[in-house]
Amino acid sequence: MDSDEGRQKIVRRIIAATGRQKKDVDSQIEAKKEKFSGLLTDSGAAFMVAKELGVEISESATDATQISALRDGMNNVDVIARLKRAYPPREFEKNGRKGKLQNIVLADATGEIRATLWNKDVEEFNSKALERGTCLRLSNCSVNSYKDTLQLSINYNGTFEITAAELPELKEKLLAISDLKPNMRDVCVKAVVKKIFPGKEFENERGKGKVVNFFISKGTEEIRASAWNEMCDDVEGIIEGTEVKIEGAYTKEGMNGGTELHLGRGAKIIPDKDAV
Repeated sequence: MDSDEGRQKIVRRIIAATGRQKKDVDSQIEAKKEKFSGLLTDSGAAFMVAKELGVEISESATDATQISALRDGMNNVDVIARLKRAYPPREFEKNGRKGKLQNIVLADATGEIRATLWNKDVEEFNSKALERGTCLRLSNCSVNSYKDTLQLSINYNGTFEITAAELPELKEKLLAISDLKPNMRDVCVKAVVKKIFPGKEFENERGKGKVVNFFISKGTEEIRASAWNEMCDDVEGIIEGTEVKIEGAYTKEGMNGGTELHLGRGAKIIPDKDAV
């Protein structure tokens, strides 16, 4: 079913269920497409409008491959999954040509996988602040393995778009500071920023960088944390005493023992608006 045919079928369902005029439904769909600046197909926008109006229409994901079924070497596969994390874009140069790439992490009910966006897709992805949990359809992708870990990559003529497919919500487990142990990944914690130290610039074999050390606490518990490079500005912009939510961090054993929290590429530190 092409996008226009799918849209008209959904419009008819909306009219039958709500009694709205076709021109009003079409207007809502066009407004939805404009809001997402080309990231929605006609049928995808119609799905979203139907959902907002309480009309039960679920997009089938049976024509997409579940993440657990992906194998190294597969090509021309479609995947429907929720956005779990987006890493900052990076510039690269290969054979004298410059480009951009961006890694994102996708998750469905069967697992998760890192996917790579290239050039125009990077610009399109960042033209809208897509929230964690947004459902995406990636079409015409290839699967390869890097360091024994599967990765998904959109082919040159592939596409990605927001979809209204019904997928399980992402589960988020908040950890207490006392739960943190070395070598943990994808750590999510809520705490108060207790003390922020001045940032330090450094240079090593990988180039120049910056680190900001700080302490977070919750009740009587506290832990030392470090923000690296792109994350430094975010931490330095927070007022001491603010409660924050940290996502996508990792832990290491500290030089003096114990556990340290680290915020690298893909981590987030979000001031809690509901904090007292």
